[in-house]
Amino acid sequence: MVDGSGTRSPAGERVWRAACELFSREGIRSVGVAEIAATSGVGKPSLYRNFGSKDDLAVAYLRAQAVAGLASFEAAERACPDDDLAQLRHVIARVAREMGTPGYRGCVVANAAIEFPDRGHPVRQAVDELKAEYLHRLTALVARLPVDDPDGLAYTLQTLMEGASATAQFHSVERSRATLIEAADRVIASHLRE
Repeated sequence: MVDGSGTRSPAGERVWRAACELFSREGIRSVGVAEIAATSGVGKPSLYRNFGSKDDLAVAYLRAQAVAGLASFEAAERACPDDDLAQLRHVIARVAREMGTPGYRGCVVANAAIEFPDRGHPVRQAVDELKAEYLHRLTALVARLPVDDPDGLAYTLQTLMEGASATAQFHSVERSRATLIEAADRVIASHLRE
C-alpha cells in the first residue's frame, strides 16, 4: 500500500488528487469509493491496489494534511534560531495565518475527529496519533521556556489554537486570528517565571 507521500502509479496519482479534493470539500465520511473512482476516472480496483481501502486512503490524506502543522516547528526554529519564545509565537502565528486561506474549513484533522467518534476506527486512531504528535512537539518547545508547567501551557495553547480555528468558521476570521494571538500572548506571559 502507498501513502500520500509515496510513489504512486499514474492511476494512483489520479485517485489521490481526486480523494484529496473530495475529502477537503465534503469531508471524509460522506465521500464514497464510487465517487472517488468516478471523479478520478479510475476504477475501484485501482484504488484498492494503490491504497488498500478507503480508510487507508483517508489515513494517508490526514497524514499528508498534518505535515504543514508538524513542519511548522522546524520552520520556527529556522526563522527564530536561539529564541524559543519567538519560535513558539511563530508556530501560533502560522495557525492564525492559515485560518484565512482560500477554502479553509478548519483543521482537517480535527474535523475528522468529529466525523469518526469511534476511537477504534483507523481514521480516528490516525487523528488521535497526529494530534498527540502535535501536542508532543508543542510541549517540547514550551519546555525550553522558563515555565513551571510546560505540559499545562502546551495543552492550553493547543486548546486556544483549536478553538480559534473552529470559531473562524462561523465568526470573523480576522477577529479569531487576533484573539488567538492576544490570548496566547497573555497565557504565555502568565506562565513565564520572572
